Amino acid sequence: MTRKEIQSRLQETAGELLRSGRVDLFIGHAKASLPLRCRPLVISRAEEAGELVWNSFCQNNLSVYLPGLFSGSIPIEREGDPESPLRIGLAVKPCDARSVRMLVQERQVDRERVVLVGLGCTGMIDRRKALAVLEGKEALGAGEDDSGDIHVVLEDGTETTLARDAVLADACLECALEGAGDCDLTIGQMTPPEGRGGPRADVESMTLEERWKRFSDGVSECIRCYACRQVCPLCYCKDCFADRTSPRWLGIGNCGSDLEGFHLIRAFHMAGRCTDCGACVAACPMGIDTRWLTRWLNRDAELIFGYRAGLSFDGKPLLCEFSMEDPQEFLTEP
Repeated sequence: MTRKEIQSRLQETAGELLRSGRVDLFIGHAKASLPLRCRPLVISRAEEAGELVWNSFCQNNLSVYLPGLFSGSIPIEREGDPESPLRIGLAVKPCDARSVRMLVQERQVDRERVVLVGLGCTGMIDRRKALAVLEGKEALGAGEDDSGDIHVVLEDGTETTLARDAVLADACLECALEGAGDCDLTIGQMTPPEGRGGPRADVESMTLEERWKRFSDGVSECIRCYACRQVCPLCYCKDCFADRTSPRWLGIGNCGSDLEGFHLIRAFHMAGRCTDCGACVAACPMGIDTRWLTRWLNRDAELIFGYRAGLSFDGKPLLCEFSMEDPQEFLTEP
């Protein structure tokens, strides 16, 4: 099924879900004002479903809105009885679906009130990679063909083609596409691209000193805008440690220890929970690879405990389950 066919089916499905009253809202993607991007779209009427799009620029993990909608911290207007339980339809990639499962496991989302529409996904485009390939030339428009290659219209009116694998997001290059199952509806085939899956082995060969330097150098450009936190579906705490003043965990400046402290503590809060959607990397205005820590914590969780986040609705989060048979060596032999 081509992307245009998936998009057409998505529009039909969202319209029918709203028309039948099965959901009150549907959250998907819409065309953005800038090329190589899409924007989140929330619709409440079937007539609006024609605005939904599906392409390789739909990088936002839309499950980030669910905790706020279910807790009431995101105010909404909807037709019908405003006191009735809110029902939400959500367009999801496999990694987004895993995020929803983690939110259900952590009791932030009521599974019975969410309709997941899984969409065929072969990876999302990294806008920064695309702009780097363009070597400073401004893009006025962008699209993709059925093979997945990206066609960009430049400022001088000429068109250039970008090879798909050269501009895919790193999270997509390392994705095995697990977790596409258990959606209420599925549109398109979700099959792992050949030769992908698993993080590159760039840590195991490093000494501890080299690892620390890689980390501290990597976060040194951080401006503490907290965009990575805001776009992460699993960063839903109402009182974040980074904002606390009593006790104060971090200073208000951008000195090295504060930057390192924020990224270290956040990474450990994501241990066994991160679904590696790459939303944090895409949102960072400084281009910091915020996945560098979390993907290795994911790897350790799998190697030590055989656990991968968000593969089922019924499981328990890694740090909420204990067994006497769990390996203990990592406590004394890191």
